[in-house]
Amino acid sequence: MAKRLLVLFWEMFKIAASVVGGGFAIAAVADDVFSRRRKWTEEGEIVGSLPVFQMVPGIIAAHTAVYVGRKVAGVAGAFVAAAGVFLPSVVVFSAVTAGYRFIPCGNAFLEAAFLGLRASLAGVIAAMCAKAWPKSVAGPVAAAVMVAALVAIGPLRVNPALVVLAAVLFGVATEFARRPEDVRGRRLNSVAWAFPLVFLKYGLMAFGGGYVLVPVYLADFVGPNAPYLQLSEGEFANVMALTQMTPGPIAVNCATFFGFRLGADAFASPLAGVACAFAATLALLVPGAVLLYLALGSLERFRTSRIVRGIIAGARPATVALMLNALWAFLMMSAWTRPPEGGVAFHPVALAIAIASAALVFTRRLGVVKVILLSAFVSILAELLVKYTV
Repeated sequence: MAKRLLVLFWEMFKIAASVVGGGFAIAAVADDVFSRRRKWTEEGEIVGSLPVFQMVPGIIAAHTAVYVGRKVAGVAGAFVAAAGVFLPSVVVFSAVTAGYRFIPCGNAFLEAAFLGLRASLAGVIAAMCAKAWPKSVAGPVAAAVMVAALVAIGPLRVNPALVVLAAVLFGVATEFARRPEDVRGRRLNSVAWAFPLVFLKYGLMAFGGGYVLVPVYLADFVGPNAPYLQLSEGEFANVMALTQMTPGPIAVNCATFFGFRLGADAFASPLAGVACAFAATLALLVPGAVLLYLALGSLERFRTSRIVRGIIAGARPATVALMLNALWAFLMMSAWTRPPEGGVAFHPVALAIAIASAALVFTRRLGVVKVILLSAFVSILAELLVKYTV
Protein backbone atom coordinates (compact mmCIF):
# COMPACT_ATOMS: atom_id res chain seq x y z
CA MET A 1 0.00 0.00 0.00
CA ALA A 2 2.81 2.43 0.87
CA LYS A 3 4.39 1.94 -2.57
CA ARG A 4 1.07 2.54 -4.31
CA LEU A 5 0.52 5.74 -2.31
CA LEU A 6 3.99 6.95 -3.24
CA VAL A 7 3.35 6.23 -6.93
CA LEU A 8 -0.04 7.96 -6.70
CA PHE A 9 1.52 11.07 -5.15
CA TRP A 10 4.32 11.17 -7.70
CA GLU A 11 2.00 10.79 -10.69
CA MET A 12 -0.32 13.56 -9.48
CA PHE A 13 2.68 15.76 -8.63
CA LYS A 14 4.10 15.32 -12.14
CA ILE A 15 0.76 16.07 -13.77
CA ALA A 16 0.20 19.24 -11.73
CA ALA A 17 3.81 20.37 -12.25
CA SER A 18 3.77 19.93 -16.02
CA VAL A 19 0.22 20.76 -17.14
CA VAL A 20 -0.66 24.40 -17.76
CA GLY A 21 -4.24 25.46 -18.36
CA GLY A 22 -6.29 24.64 -15.29
CA GLY A 23 -8.29 21.79 -13.83
CA PHE A 24 -9.91 20.52 -17.04
CA ALA A 25 -6.49 20.02 -18.62
CA ILE A 26 -5.28 18.20 -15.50
CA ALA A 27 -8.36 15.94 -15.58
CA ALA A 28 -7.70 15.06 -19.23
CA VAL A 29 -4.05 14.19 -18.61
CA ALA A 30 -4.90 12.22 -15.44
CA ASP A 31 -7.45 10.21 -17.41
CA ASP A 32 -4.71 9.16 -19.81
CA VAL A 33 -2.09 8.46 -17.12
CA PHE A 34 -4.27 6.42 -14.79
CA SER A 35 -6.18 4.49 -17.46
CA ARG A 36 -3.61 3.84 -20.17
CA ARG A 37 -0.39 3.64 -18.15
CA ARG A 38 -1.40 2.62 -14.64
CA LYS A 39 -4.63 0.74 -15.46
CA TRP A 40 -6.18 2.05 -12.24
CA THR A 41 -9.22 3.54 -13.97
CA GLU A 42 -11.23 2.81 -17.09
CA GLU A 43 -10.45 4.81 -20.21
CA GLY A 44 -12.54 7.97 -20.20
CA GLU A 45 -13.69 7.38 -16.63
CA ILE A 46 -12.19 10.56 -15.14
CA VAL A 47 -13.25 12.85 -17.99
CA GLY A 48 -16.69 11.24 -17.90
CA SER A 49 -16.96 12.17 -14.22
CA LEU A 50 -16.45 15.90 -14.88
CA PRO A 51 -20.21 16.63 -14.62
CA VAL A 52 -20.14 15.17 -11.11
CA PHE A 53 -17.07 17.24 -10.26
CA GLN A 54 -18.91 20.36 -11.39
CA MET A 55 -21.86 19.57 -9.14
CA VAL A 56 -19.65 19.98 -6.09
CA PRO A 57 -18.03 23.30 -5.11
CA GLY A 58 -14.27 23.33 -5.26
CA ILE A 59 -11.39 23.01 -7.71
CA ILE A 60 -11.67 20.55 -10.63
CA ALA A 61 -8.01 19.50 -10.26
CA ALA A 62 -8.54 18.64 -6.60
CA HIS A 63 -11.72 16.74 -7.42
CA THR A 64 -9.77 14.72 -10.00
CA ALA A 65 -7.15 13.83 -7.41
CA VAL A 66 -9.74 12.87 -4.78
CA TYR A 67 -11.61 10.70 -7.28
CA VAL A 68 -8.51 8.75 -8.33
CA GLY A 69 -7.06 8.58 -4.82
CA ARG A 70 -10.29 7.30 -3.30
CA LYS A 71 -10.59 4.59 -5.92
CA VAL A 72 -6.96 3.51 -5.50
CA ALA A 73 -6.49 3.70 -1.73
CA GLY A 74 -9.51 5.12 0.07
CA VAL A 75 -9.10 8.07 2.44
CA ALA A 76 -5.30 7.88 2.46
CA GLY A 77 -5.23 7.81 -1.34
CA ALA A 78 -7.52 10.84 -1.62
CA PHE A 79 -5.33 12.79 0.80
CA VAL A 80 -2.06 11.81 -0.89
CA ALA A 81 -3.35 12.55 -4.41
CA ALA A 82 -4.69 15.97 -3.35
CA ALA A 83 -1.32 16.79 -1.79
CA GLY A 84 0.35 15.90 -5.07
CA VAL A 85 -1.89 18.36 -6.91
CA PHE A 86 -1.39 21.43 -4.74
CA LEU A 87 2.30 21.19 -3.78
CA PRO A 88 3.68 22.16 -7.23
CA SER A 89 1.56 25.31 -7.27
CA VAL A 90 2.71 26.32 -3.80
CA VAL A 91 6.37 25.84 -4.72
CA VAL A 92 6.31 27.37 -8.22
CA PHE A 93 3.95 30.27 -7.60
CA SER A 94 5.54 31.20 -4.28
CA ALA A 95 8.75 31.72 -6.26
CA VAL A 96 6.86 33.72 -8.91
CA THR A 97 5.21 35.85 -6.22
CA ALA A 98 8.49 36.51 -4.41
CA GLY A 99 10.08 37.72 -7.65
CA TYR A 100 7.08 39.65 -9.01
CA ARG A 101 8.07 42.96 -7.39
CA PHE A 102 11.41 42.89 -9.19
CA ILE A 103 9.82 42.76 -12.67
CA PRO A 104 10.57 46.07 -14.48
CA CYS A 105 6.94 46.90 -15.21
CA GLY A 106 7.84 50.41 -16.41
CA ASN A 107 9.36 49.00 -19.59
CA ALA A 108 7.15 49.88 -22.59
CA PHE A 109 7.49 46.49 -24.27
CA LEU A 110 6.86 44.58 -21.04
CA GLU A 111 3.80 46.75 -20.44
CA ALA A 112 2.66 45.90 -23.98
CA ALA A 113 3.14 42.19 -23.27
CA PHE A 114 1.04 42.41 -20.10
CA LEU A 115 -1.62 44.38 -21.98
CA GLY A 116 -1.79 41.55 -24.53
CA LEU A 117 -1.99 38.98 -21.73
CA ARG A 118 -4.87 40.83 -20.10
CA ALA A 119 -6.70 41.16 -23.40
CA SER A 120 -6.28 37.45 -24.12
CA LEU A 121 -7.71 36.61 -20.68
CA ALA A 122 -10.80 38.63 -21.57
CA GLY A 123 -11.11 36.52 -24.72
CA VAL A 124 -10.60 33.25 -22.83
CA ILE A 125 -13.30 34.16 -20.32
CA ALA A 126 -15.65 35.19 -23.15
CA ALA A 127 -15.14 31.79 -24.80
CA MET A 128 -15.84 30.00 -21.52
CA CYS A 129 -19.01 32.02 -21.02
CA ALA A 130 -20.16 31.02 -24.50
CA LYS A 131 -19.46 27.35 -23.79
CA ALA A 132 -21.20 27.42 -20.40
CA TRP A 133 -24.25 29.36 -21.63
CA PRO A 134 -26.36 26.54 -23.20
CA LYS A 135 -26.42 24.42 -20.03
CA SER A 136 -26.19 27.16 -17.41
CA VAL A 137 -28.72 29.66 -18.77
CA ALA A 138 -31.35 27.27 -20.12
CA GLY A 139 -34.83 28.74 -19.81
CA PRO A 140 -36.31 32.05 -18.61
CA VAL A 141 -35.85 31.33 -14.88
CA ALA A 142 -32.13 30.65 -15.24
CA ALA A 143 -31.78 33.74 -17.45
CA ALA A 144 -33.54 35.84 -14.81
CA VAL A 145 -31.22 34.51 -12.10
CA MET A 146 -28.19 35.28 -14.27
CA VAL A 147 -29.34 38.85 -14.99
CA ALA A 148 -30.22 39.48 -11.34
CA ALA A 149 -26.83 38.17 -10.22
CA LEU A 150 -25.05 40.26 -12.85
CA VAL A 151 -26.83 43.45 -11.75
CA ALA A 152 -26.24 42.69 -8.07
CA ILE A 153 -22.51 42.05 -8.54
CA GLY A 154 -21.97 44.91 -11.02
CA PRO A 155 -23.96 48.14 -10.53
CA LEU A 156 -25.24 47.32 -7.02
CA ARG A 157 -21.81 46.15 -5.75
CA VAL A 158 -23.25 43.31 -3.64
CA ASN A 159 -20.67 40.89 -2.27
CA PRO A 160 -20.38 38.03 -4.83
CA ALA A 161 -20.44 35.42 -2.06
CA LEU A 162 -23.88 36.66 -0.96
CA VAL A 163 -25.09 36.67 -4.56
CA VAL A 164 -24.06 33.05 -5.10
CA LEU A 165 -25.64 32.03 -1.79
CA ALA A 166 -28.89 33.76 -2.71
CA ALA A 167 -28.91 32.08 -6.13
CA VAL A 168 -28.31 28.67 -4.58
CA LEU A 169 -31.10 29.16 -2.01
CA PHE A 170 -33.44 30.30 -4.79
CA GLY A 171 -32.52 27.24 -6.85
CA VAL A 172 -33.21 24.88 -3.95
CA ALA A 173 -36.52 26.60 -3.16
CA THR A 174 -37.56 26.44 -6.80
CA GLU A 175 -36.67 22.76 -7.04
CA PHE A 176 -38.79 21.87 -4.00
CA ALA A 177 -41.63 24.06 -5.20
CA ARG A 178 -42.03 21.82 -8.22
CA ARG A 179 -44.42 18.89 -8.21
CA PRO A 180 -42.53 15.64 -7.52
CA GLU A 181 -43.46 14.17 -10.89
CA ASP A 182 -41.78 17.12 -12.64
CA VAL A 183 -38.41 16.13 -11.24
CA ARG A 184 -36.70 13.74 -13.50
CA GLY A 185 -33.44 13.10 -12.91
CA ARG A 186 -10.70 45.91 7.71
CA ARG A 187 -6.87 45.78 7.06
CA LEU A 188 -4.22 43.16 6.76
CA ASN A 189 -2.55 43.44 10.18
CA SER A 190 -5.83 42.86 12.00
CA VAL A 191 -7.08 39.88 9.97
CA ALA A 192 -3.94 38.02 8.90
CA TRP A 193 -4.47 35.26 11.45
CA ALA A 194 -7.96 34.50 10.13
CA PHE A 195 -7.32 34.58 6.39
CA PRO A 196 -7.54 30.76 5.87
CA LEU A 197 -11.26 31.10 6.68
CA VAL A 198 -11.57 33.43 3.69
CA PHE A 199 -10.12 30.77 1.39
CA LEU A 200 -12.45 28.16 2.86
CA LYS A 201 -15.27 30.40 1.68
CA TYR A 202 -13.72 30.66 -1.78
CA GLY A 203 -13.47 26.87 -1.94
CA LEU A 204 -17.20 26.59 -1.31
CA MET A 205 -17.97 29.11 -4.06
CA ALA A 206 -15.85 27.69 -6.89
CA PHE A 207 -18.41 25.93 -9.08
CA GLY A 208 -16.83 25.02 -12.41
CA GLY A 209 -13.38 26.60 -12.35
CA GLY A 210 -11.17 29.39 -11.10
CA TYR A 211 -12.51 32.20 -13.29
CA VAL A 212 -15.76 32.38 -11.34
CA LEU A 213 -13.77 33.63 -8.35
CA VAL A 214 -12.35 36.66 -10.20
CA PRO A 215 -15.11 39.10 -9.04
CA VAL A 216 -14.61 37.85 -5.47
CA TYR A 217 -10.86 38.42 -5.70
CA LEU A 218 -11.47 41.90 -7.11
CA ALA A 219 -13.68 42.78 -4.14
CA ASP A 220 -11.33 41.36 -1.51
CA PHE A 221 -7.84 42.12 -2.84
CA VAL A 222 -7.99 44.96 -5.41
CA GLY A 223 -8.36 48.69 -4.83
CA PRO A 224 -7.71 51.03 -1.89
CA ASN A 225 -10.77 49.81 0.03
CA ALA A 226 -10.12 46.06 -0.32
CA PRO A 227 -10.09 44.41 3.13
CA TYR A 228 -7.04 42.15 2.71
CA LEU A 229 -4.64 43.46 0.06
CA GLN A 230 -4.84 46.70 -1.90
CA LEU A 231 -3.47 45.64 -5.28
CA SER A 232 -3.84 47.88 -8.31
CA GLU A 233 -6.07 46.62 -11.12
CA GLY A 234 -3.04 46.33 -13.40
CA GLU A 235 -1.06 44.26 -10.93
CA PHE A 236 -4.00 41.94 -10.33
CA ALA A 237 -4.52 41.46 -14.07
CA ASN A 238 -0.82 40.72 -14.57
CA VAL A 239 -0.90 38.13 -11.79
CA MET A 240 -3.96 36.48 -13.33
CA ALA A 241 -2.08 36.26 -16.63
CA LEU A 242 0.89 34.66 -14.90
CA THR A 243 -1.38 32.04 -13.31
CA GLN A 244 -2.25 30.90 -16.84
CA MET A 245 1.39 30.50 -17.84
CA THR A 246 2.60 28.48 -14.86
CA PRO A 247 1.80 24.86 -13.91
CA GLY A 248 -1.15 24.07 -11.71
CA PRO A 249 -4.82 25.09 -11.50
CA ILE A 250 -5.56 28.81 -11.90
CA ALA A 251 -7.51 29.09 -8.63
CA VAL A 252 -4.74 27.33 -6.70
CA ASN A 253 -2.06 29.62 -8.15
CA CYS A 254 -4.13 32.65 -7.15
CA ALA A 255 -4.56 31.32 -3.62
CA THR A 256 -0.80 30.80 -3.42
CA PHE A 257 -0.14 34.37 -4.56
CA PHE A 258 -2.61 35.98 -2.20
CA GLY A 259 -1.57 33.80 0.71
CA PHE A 260 2.11 34.59 0.13
CA ARG A 261 1.50 38.33 -0.06
CA LEU A 262 -0.74 38.30 3.02
CA GLY A 263 1.84 36.43 5.07
CA ALA A 264 4.90 38.27 3.75
CA ASP A 265 3.31 41.71 4.26
CA ALA A 266 1.86 40.91 7.68
CA PHE A 267 4.98 39.36 9.17
CA ALA A 268 7.67 40.96 6.96
CA SER A 269 9.13 37.56 6.17
CA PRO A 270 9.27 35.52 2.94
CA LEU A 271 9.16 32.34 5.05
CA ALA A 272 5.90 33.51 6.58
CA GLY A 273 4.71 34.16 3.03
CA VAL A 274 5.43 30.56 2.03
CA ALA A 275 3.66 29.24 5.14
CA CYS A 276 0.61 31.39 4.48
CA ALA A 277 0.61 30.41 0.79
CA PHE A 278 0.53 26.76 1.91
CA ALA A 279 -2.31 27.46 4.36
CA ALA A 280 -4.36 29.45 1.81
CA THR A 281 -4.02 26.78 -0.86
CA LEU A 282 -4.94 24.02 1.57
CA ALA A 283 -7.97 25.97 2.81
CA LEU A 284 -9.15 26.51 -0.77
CA LEU A 285 -8.99 22.81 -1.59
CA VAL A 286 -10.35 21.23 1.60
CA PRO A 287 -14.11 22.04 1.34
CA GLY A 288 -14.60 20.70 -2.17
CA ALA A 289 -12.35 17.69 -1.62
CA VAL A 290 -14.26 16.63 1.49
CA LEU A 291 -17.66 17.20 -0.13
CA LEU A 292 -16.71 15.25 -3.25
CA TYR A 293 -15.34 12.34 -1.20
CA LEU A 294 -18.61 12.13 0.72
CA ALA A 295 -20.66 12.46 -2.47
CA LEU A 296 -18.79 9.64 -4.21
CA GLY A 297 -19.88 7.27 -1.46
CA SER A 298 -23.46 7.43 -2.71
CA LEU A 299 -23.10 8.74 -6.24
CA GLU A 300 -26.48 7.79 -7.66
CA ARG A 301 -28.37 9.19 -4.69
CA PHE A 302 -26.25 12.34 -4.92
CA ARG A 303 -27.04 12.76 -8.62
CA THR A 304 -30.80 12.48 -8.07
CA SER A 305 -30.99 14.56 -4.87
CA ARG A 306 -33.46 17.41 -5.21
CA ILE A 307 -31.27 19.57 -2.98
CA VAL A 308 -28.28 19.00 -5.26
CA ARG A 309 -30.39 19.67 -8.35
CA GLY A 310 -31.59 22.92 -6.79
CA ILE A 311 -28.05 23.98 -5.85
CA ILE A 312 -26.88 23.37 -9.41
CA ALA A 313 -29.91 25.14 -10.90
CA GLY A 314 -29.13 28.25 -8.86
CA ALA A 315 -25.34 28.11 -9.03
CA ARG A 316 -25.00 27.68 -12.80
CA PRO A 317 -26.58 30.98 -13.94
CA ALA A 318 -24.92 32.81 -11.04
CA THR A 319 -21.59 31.35 -12.20
CA VAL A 320 -22.16 32.73 -15.70
CA ALA A 321 -22.87 36.13 -14.13
CA LEU A 322 -19.58 35.92 -12.23
CA MET A 323 -17.70 35.08 -15.44
CA LEU A 324 -19.39 37.95 -17.33
CA ASN A 325 -18.39 40.29 -14.52
CA ALA A 326 -14.81 39.00 -14.79
CA LEU A 327 -14.94 39.52 -18.56
CA TRP A 328 -15.96 43.16 -18.11
CA ALA A 329 -13.22 43.67 -15.50
CA PHE A 330 -10.50 42.39 -17.85
CA LEU A 331 -11.83 44.42 -20.77
CA MET A 332 -11.57 47.51 -18.57
CA MET A 333 -7.96 46.54 -17.79
CA SER A 334 -7.00 46.05 -21.44
CA ALA A 335 -9.25 47.40 -24.21
CA TRP A 336 -10.41 50.38 -22.11
CA THR A 337 -8.10 51.63 -19.37
CA ARG A 338 -8.15 54.55 -16.96
CA PRO A 339 -4.83 56.44 -17.25
CA PRO A 340 -3.52 58.42 -14.22
CA GLU A 341 -4.31 61.74 -15.91
CA GLY A 342 -8.00 60.80 -16.03
CA GLY A 343 -10.51 59.77 -18.66
CA VAL A 344 -10.66 56.48 -20.54
CA ALA A 345 -8.08 55.27 -23.07
CA PHE A 346 -9.19 52.93 -25.85
CA HIS A 347 -6.75 50.28 -27.11
CA PRO A 348 -8.01 48.85 -30.43
CA VAL A 349 -5.19 46.28 -30.62
CA ALA A 350 -6.16 44.93 -27.19
CA LEU A 351 -9.82 44.66 -28.21
CA ALA A 352 -8.82 42.84 -31.40
CA ILE A 353 -6.65 40.46 -29.35
CA ALA A 354 -9.55 39.78 -26.98
CA ILE A 355 -11.93 38.98 -29.84
CA ALA A 356 -9.38 36.79 -31.64
CA SER A 357 -8.52 34.96 -28.39
CA ALA A 358 -12.20 34.24 -27.74
CA ALA A 359 -12.62 32.82 -31.24
CA LEU A 360 -9.49 30.66 -31.06
CA VAL A 361 -10.34 29.20 -27.64
CA PHE A 362 -14.02 28.67 -28.45
CA THR A 363 -13.25 26.83 -31.69
CA ARG A 364 -10.33 24.98 -30.06
CA ARG A 365 -7.96 26.09 -32.82
CA LEU A 366 -5.25 26.74 -30.21
CA GLY A 367 -4.75 25.84 -26.55
CA VAL A 368 -5.21 28.51 -23.90
CA VAL A 369 -1.50 28.83 -23.12
CA LYS A 370 -0.56 29.22 -26.79
CA VAL A 371 -3.26 31.85 -27.23
CA ILE A 372 -1.97 33.83 -24.25
CA LEU A 373 1.67 33.70 -25.38
CA LEU A 374 0.69 34.63 -28.95
CA SER A 375 -1.32 37.57 -27.61
CA ALA A 376 1.69 38.89 -25.70
CA PHE A 377 3.83 38.61 -28.86
CA VAL A 378 1.23 40.43 -31.00
CA SER A 379 0.93 43.22 -28.45
CA ILE A 380 4.72 43.68 -28.36
CA LEU A 381 4.81 43.69 -32.16
CA ALA A 382 2.12 46.40 -32.22
CA GLU A 383 4.15 48.48 -29.75
CA LEU A 384 7.21 48.12 -31.99
CA LEU A 385 5.25 49.24 -35.04
CA VAL A 386 3.94 52.30 -33.20
CA LYS A 387 7.36 53.19 -31.82
CA TYR A 388 9.26 52.98 -35.09
CA THR A 389 6.66 54.09 -37.64
CA VAL A 390 5.05 57.06 -35.89
